Amino acid sequence: MFELKPMLSALWRNKVAALLIALQLALTLAIVSNATVIVKDRLTSMARPTGMDIENIIAITFMPVPTNYDMAGAVRADLDMMRSMPGVVDASVTNQIPVSGSGSASGYFLEPNAELGDVTANYYQTDPNFINTLGLNLIQGRNFRLDEMRVRGSNESGGANVAIVTQRFAEQAFPEESALGKFLYHGNDDKPIEIIGIVERHLGAWPSWSLAGNVVFHPLLVEGNHKRYLVRTEPGKRDTIFKQLETKLSERDPQRVIHLETLTEKLASTYVADNIMVKVLSAVMTLLTFIVALGIVGLTIFWINQRAKQIGVRRALGATRANISRYYLVENTVIATTGLVLGTAGALIINQLMVSEFSQPAMPLPMLAVCAVILLAVSLAAALVPALRAANISPAMATRSV
Repeated sequence: MFELKPMLSALWRNKVAALLIALQLALTLAIVSNATVIVKDRLTSMARPTGMDIENIIAITFMPVPTNYDMAGAVRADLDMMRSMPGVVDASVTNQIPVSGSGSASGYFLEPNAELGDVTANYYQTDPNFINTLGLNLIQGRNFRLDEMRVRGSNESGGANVAIVTQRFAEQAFPEESALGKFLYHGNDDKPIEIIGIVERHLGAWPSWSLAGNVVFHPLLVEGNHKRYLVRTEPGKRDTIFKQLETKLSERDPQRVIHLETLTEKLASTYVADNIMVKVLSAVMTLLTFIVALGIVGLTIFWINQRAKQIGVRRALGATRANISRYYLVENTVIATTGLVLGTAGALIINQLMVSEFSQPAMPLPMLAVCAVILLAVSLAAALVPALRAANISPAMATRSV
């Protein structure tokens, strides 16, 4: 057994250096554990299913040049042309592009003329082909019918009488009963909007939004100064169709500006900030851990050089190499454990602040424990090489250095 009293006495004589290493470990644990929570949250968010056939969808935005442009007629002609193209599964018109970071949201009430208790959702104005175009899974109810589709001018008011919602929105709006057949209302409007269908999932326009997945679809075409299409292709044919679409749309009507993107590009662009944060935080965690390891190596070597004579005396008195190595490993464990205990308290305090001020997820205690164990293992690994070096100091060399 080790005599802890002499060890603690030696640490007390070198308390400043030991305390600095302990505080460095504490700070590293506090930062690394909270950074791990953020990284895990971002990775989980980016890995969420979108509910759409992202890899095979092309998004098109066009803006006509003439001011008296027949938007409704152009939309019908474009959709008919695109749906007839070989390799195209379906095409739809929409007021916004999913997972693009740009869209519209509104509050929906469950009672007419209500002012409080609305449920906020990202909404889409689209057509009966929208669900098939995106590859959404309709789990309850039915799709829109053509006779439910409404076309209105941009300066006109009013909307559709029916809506399809996501399962997440349905559960939030009607947590204790099925949303199918229920009614929604816009603001002070007493005109009911019947929920005729529920889709399993649609991430919406803002994947990083706290309410991402709360989505409502309306069969409505609002004529304006621009319009968007979504085109779904057969697997493996997206890039070929992509090259054809701009040419065919321009040939059909050259009086407009057209821009094409894939939904894969849109999703990657939306997650670019999350990807950067994951990479930066991962680099910071790696760098901090490396710096802590260097500090432990340097301190252990410094102490070994200072205690060369004492190590030689112990070897002369019968201490084995294993005894010497274990001494420095245990000494390092005492310092590391002190720092990690302080770091655990600091990590929990910082996490509470982040939860309350920045809406970050709470830190699970098992995750904090894993981070602490990893840092303890790193500290022991860092001290191992110097400890083995100390064990190789011979009694003769130590006495000659007196």
